[in-house]
Amino acid sequence: MGGRPLENVVTVEPEGLREAVEHQVKRGYGHLVTITGVDAGEKIRVLYHLSSLSGDMTHLEVSVPKKVGASLPTIADVIPGSLFYEMEVRDLFGVRFEGNPWEAYRYPLPETYPRDATPPLWKEAENEKVREIIWRDGDALGQIQTSAEGVSVPFGPYHPALKEPEHFRLIVDGETVVDVIPRLGYVHRGIEKIAERRTYLKNVYLFERVCGICSFIHTYTYVLAAESVAKVEPSRRAEWLRTLVAELERVHSHLLWIGLVGYWMGFDTMFMWLWGVREKVMDVLEIVCGNRVMKGFATIGGTVRDVTDSQLEQVKRALREIEKQASDVMERILSFDLFIHRTRGFGEFDVETARRMCAVGPYRRITGDPYDIRKVEPYGAYQELGFEPITEKRADAYHSVLVRLKETMQSIEMCRRIAEELPAGAAVPQRFYMASPQPGEAVARTEAPRGELFYFIKSAGKPTPDRVKVRTPSLANMLLAATLLRGATLSDVPIIFTMIDPCFSCTDRVLVYDVRTRTARMLREEDFIKMSRKRWASCE
Repeated sequence: MGGRPLENVVTVEPEGLREAVEHQVKRGYGHLVTITGVDAGEKIRVLYHLSSLSGDMTHLEVSVPKKVGASLPTIADVIPGSLFYEMEVRDLFGVRFEGNPWEAYRYPLPETYPRDATPPLWKEAENEKVREIIWRDGDALGQIQTSAEGVSVPFGPYHPALKEPEHFRLIVDGETVVDVIPRLGYVHRGIEKIAERRTYLKNVYLFERVCGICSFIHTYTYVLAAESVAKVEPSRRAEWLRTLVAELERVHSHLLWIGLVGYWMGFDTMFMWLWGVREKVMDVLEIVCGNRVMKGFATIGGTVRDVTDSQLEQVKRALREIEKQASDVMERILSFDLFIHRTRGFGEFDVETARRMCAVGPYRRITGDPYDIRKVEPYGAYQELGFEPITEKRADAYHSVLVRLKETMQSIEMCRRIAEELPAGAAVPQRFYMASPQPGEAVARTEAPRGELFYFIKSAGKPTPDRVKVRTPSLANMLLAATLLRGATLSDVPIIFTMIDPCFSCTDRVLVYDVRTRTARMLREEDFIKMSRKRWASCE
């Protein structure tokens, strides 16, 4: 199915919101996909997208007056996974959530953005004005300060030389982490706001820039939602080709992540094995898409290009080689006793914790929960291909690697079948979509390599969308990772964060505050690598 009109919407009053959410949780709709804010003129609509384990969705809609400081009750005690979603609506639409325990922190806006300023996603908010406020007030934090030792210049988290900046405040007692306060949003690019000024077609290329690893799945999910609201249907061949690229992207993403696990552990050979195989997957993506990173492959109504019979033969030969090499690497990794010893039992949690935190993807499936959007809400060619989600029965670092290795082999097999059974017909639409869809709303979900990816589109009958909302899987998994860190040691931090396959270099800048000595210190990525490798070396 993939994209679908926004249906099963239940309207509630603010005072009845918590009771309505509790009712839906009891009905089995306990997975909060995200919360979407929509500027509706005189009021702000707030949509709670809830899913059952079987993939059915229901949506609660509540409205508040459009004024800064309008409030709703928090549902964080009912669904703990809602924390970041409430903070996002507060920052971007000015709606406060009474009782949210992280009300004092910002996400995604910087602390310097005044709380009484016009929220950025109100229609009357001017991009230039928002930039001016952030630049003017943010500059005060970045001014050069002199000291007895010389000049101090802040470096990051906005500095372009740093990769994927994030900030985590770890409260420790000695080496034990007692609390974690994540700070996200340093690279918030305002893509949702930009999308409101670009045509539906131009936005395909905009959303590809959300992620450099999973670029295709973002365009795919956006296109599914756009096709639903525009009532456009792609050909069966286009659906199969999109599925092929989505699974190739899953293979390269999983191999990348598992290689990084080896790197963090000091198992550099494992890193090189896996990235060597990944390079061949990138070659196949280039054959199919013409590009390796920004594929530019999906479009509204089909694909931008088709594949020839000759290219399909190349793909088949390459997949046979990739399957053989991936199988050999998998056997070597899983027969290495030290790797098993170093990963088994780290960062454990159970299925109930994963569900309460609304975790998604392989990170959730290692608990035995088969929640996979490809299965519960099939799109593309998945229903015709037929497959069963891969699960494990123990959620720890070892099984997190194991489930991704198995998914890698499963995805390669899917790609082989697609290459061999690709339907005939045209995949490229006769003309690219340049129309204005009728007013309406649609949502789309896909299973990205890191888990459930969600898009919401509202059309007002204009050439540009009135609202586009994106919820990425890393945000959904962040709260569970932060929870698991409590009680862990500093040397465990890298492997626990790595388990969620985060889409950022999360340990570049971590502030550690020791409650025993009442001192703070900054740890860099290199510090964590040293601690982690020292810990693993002690296991030998």
